[in-house]
Amino acid sequence: MLLTGFLGAGKTTLMKNILDEFADEKIGLIINEFGETGVDGTLLSRNGVRMDELANGSIFCACIKENFLQSLIDMSKHDISHLFIEASGLADPSEMGRILKAIAPKTERNYDYRGAVCVVDADTFPELSDVLPALPRQVEYCSAAIINKADLASESRLNQIAQTIIQLNPACEIIVTSYCRLDARALAERLSPVEKAPGESTNTPQARPSSYVLKPNGEVPLDGLHELVKELLPYSYRIKGFLPADSGVVAVNAVAGHIEISPWTGDAPVYGLVVISSIGIGIISRITKALDGMLKGKLCL
Repeated sequence: MLLTGFLGAGKTTLMKNILDEFADEKIGLIINEFGETGVDGTLLSRNGVRMDELANGSIFCACIKENFLQSLIDMSKHDISHLFIEASGLADPSEMGRILKAIAPKTERNYDYRGAVCVVDADTFPELSDVLPALPRQVEYCSAAIINKADLASESRLNQIAQTIIQLNPACEIIVTSYCRLDARALAERLSPVEKAPGESTNTPQARPSSYVLKPNGEVPLDGLHELVKELLPYSYRIKGFLPADSGVVAVNAVAGHIEISPWTGDAPVYGLVVISSIGIGIISRITKALDGMLKGKLCL
């Protein structure tokens, strides 16, 4: 099963749910991170799950597409009953059918592709789907669309999003949730591939958004970190990562005006704050200015 959806829509939350539902089975997991520093892999890591992380681009872009094909081939050699793929938030899955056909002669076992689930962010989808071609493509090629964060949207907005989904993909199932609360096993078991011919992905090196990683130099003041994220978020699609703060290790998750900085008590993560820019390289000057004013010497670009 392929899982798509924009940055911060709730894919990782849903994947946690799926892994819990299939905890008694042999699972393979491919995690695709757009930034060069992996975050979701740390959040999803658990015993018994064979995981492969592919970072620094979309698995459907030439930049790391060959790595994705090799990962699929390698996963077919292991004793797993289900393979789940969490694509990056900017992934265009139009070529998934073509990819599976291309690797078929090289896999030890054939994949029974059940289709894609797209997590639609009710808080951002109507505005961003008009400017980011990957978002409507994610809906067009999904078997089920989950309209998530329903608690943040009005009834009229939810209806508007549902109508847009129907226009893009009349055959897909639509589920409305908050925090991706649903029966993940039942959803996975009733999926079937969308009847749509593979297309050319819009994920190209030229269309790739800019992303940057801020590295810590010692402990980061929590107040300054919050102000930094607040300053950069209007110019970013997503900000996330792990940092050593003066109060302990924290996980940062920020999207569409919502900022969450919470204590992290899991295994030691790779430190870094990933900033995916919505204004291209223009964000560098904003990062530099914000660091000088708030966290000079504590975070480095």
